[in-house]
Amino acid sequence: MKVSLLQTNGPKAWSWMTTKNHLGSIWQTKPQVASKITSRMLSTAYGNTLDTLLDTIDALYLDTDDDYTWQLIGSSERNIPLVAAYTDATLSTLITAADVNIGQGGTDVYLVFPEMWFSDVNVIVGEKNELYPLRVLEDPVATGTNWVYRCQVWGATALASGIPGEELTSGKLFSKDYSPVSDTLSIKGGGMTHTAPIGFRNGFSQIRMQYTQPGNMIDRKFGSVFETVDPSGKMQKFAVWQDYNDWQFNYQFAQEKNRLLYYGRSGRDANGKFTSIDRSGHVIRAGAGIREQQESSNVYTYNTFDIKLLTSILTDLAEGKLAMDERKFVVRTGERGAILINEAIMRETVGWTPLQDDTAIKSVSSMLHSNARGYGFQFTEYMAPNNIHVKIEVDPMYSDPVRNKVKAPMNGDYNGGLAESYRMDILDIGTIAGEPNLRKVYAKNTPDITAYIAGLRDPFNPQGGAPKQISSPKDGYEVHKFATCSAMLKDPTRVASLIPSILTS
Repeated sequence: MKVSLLQTNGPKAWSWMTTKNHLGSIWQTKPQVASKITSRMLSTAYGNTLDTLLDTIDALYLDTDDDYTWQLIGSSERNIPLVAAYTDATLSTLITAADVNIGQGGTDVYLVFPEMWFSDVNVIVGEKNELYPLRVLEDPVATGTNWVYRCQVWGATALASGIPGEELTSGKLFSKDYSPVSDTLSIKGGGMTHTAPIGFRNGFSQIRMQYTQPGNMIDRKFGSVFETVDPSGKMQKFAVWQDYNDWQFNYQFAQEKNRLLYYGRSGRDANGKFTSIDRSGHVIRAGAGIREQQESSNVYTYNTFDIKLLTSILTDLAEGKLAMDERKFVVRTGERGAILINEAIMRETVGWTPLQDDTAIKSVSSMLHSNARGYGFQFTEYMAPNNIHVKIEVDPMYSDPVRNKVKAPMNGDYNGGLAESYRMDILDIGTIAGEPNLRKVYAKNTPDITAYIAGLRDPFNPQGGAPKQISSPKDGYEVHKFATCSAMLKDPTRVASLIPSILTS
């Protein structure tokens, strides 16, 4: 791969064991090295990842690594879709959209619903709730899998005019309003409603990596001190290959763990059984990552992005669910998505006087002019109406060109680059009854495991010497890492995903 006219060699890639031949073909020691910092062309600065965010939230530690469950209490307020409506108790005369004056003067109306949700005495309302309420006259009667309610139009105005048939067609939504009774010797009230808790289940996943180090690579020195920049931007210096290899091994293992928590897919089928078999002959237990847990609700696709779309989705997440002082969200996206959001806010704010200030213009140094100026700014937070506050964070995983391959077009909606970089995930990282909505999950007393198999030479006895017990006849050693982890999104309804349509079609 050629990335510059100044490039003297292409990047070489390999897996598994590193030998002297590999080392010699990569790091030439004779030419003078002008810059010793290795450029990470494909994975620069994996700093602000979701793993970093989750590290700021208290993890959940469970007693074992068995499957774990949690529940959310659903609302006792619900809409029930109408199956059909009739004018007679035998259910022979179906009400259609063309009918008028249904229930005028107090004649009975028979509503069929799929559930026994309403009760005698309830006043229920449909979609035009102020205009056409109905009172349930007796408890429902079962008919097949449905329930029939004998009702009467409620309220003097509605009684006089009746209800248009189009308000009583299949699919219309109805809810309970209240339960009116007389003020003298009333004998019965409306019934209660309950919603069973929503149950969730997830499991732990295990990952494992290993490498083999030949004995003659132990303490193998570089031609000069080798320097590289780690994902946090900190300089790392290595004098011997073994130290650099160990650092890379731990870094790559951490990245696999990060991707597992984010992108992991459950291996469980519809019957709750795991279907994949390890080479050991045992099943691979794999829990769902955060992305898969997000897919259960609030997934939107888009071509054209604007701030009204974002405001609408944020309002859906907050309206009727979160108090005014709890409406704080994080949008995690790629670099292209952050630009898209900035451009959308710019379009929305064109002409607003408060934006035309001097803070966007500042003095800079330049050979071009003694009084040089710089101009620019970027919106990284958005305060939507009704106290909704969202922060925009760029996650390098969205812009990773190795994992993400689909390109975005250059048109009015996208400006090239990777399609995944335009994805936006809106996360509510607040709490539910004092518990984080999003967090890592671990089993107690199961830390990441690092182990090695000693051979003829190993890092603790690199030159041999006195007789010792070995676990392998190889002139070298093996290093193994193993981890058990999971992630829990407690309430998926409090997050949303905006996905470019080119990723879904």
